[in-house]
Amino acid sequence: MLDEHDGKDIRCGGSFMIFNKKRDLVKVLLNFSEFFKHESCGICTPCRAGNFIIQRKLERLDHGLANEDDLKDLKNWGTLMKNTSRCGLGKTATNSLILAMDKFHEYFSTKLDKDYDGLNLKFDMDAATRDYEEYKI
Repeated sequence: MLDEHDGKDIRCGGSFMIFNKKRDLVKVLLNFSEFFKHESCGICTPCRAGNFIIQRKLERLDHGLANEDDLKDLKNWGTLMKNTSRCGLGKTATNSLILAMDKFHEYFSTKLDKDYDGLNLKFDMDAATRDYEEYKI
């Protein structure tokens, strides 16, 4: 695979996966990010920090708490890792994320919290205290 940014060849065996519409793409990407976070040697900061941040941003997206800035951060961190990581793992860890965001932008937009105002509005106090209220004397 030719990296368009530096002209160097990155060689790998390659693979592809096929999913139907029942699979949640964010959950697939979360699985990938967990793998790359675990497999990172931690020597270079872009890969060590980037994989951690990407996983957290994907978790926000998965829980419906992300906003448009989170999508920009995901893309920026993906590009930063691709351009500045020392090894092939860091340079290719975000390929699937960036490709998915480019190809399925509408899907990612539907996962955003459109009314985001900086607060965790997804917390349900009634559900959190229901068991307590049921058993209180």
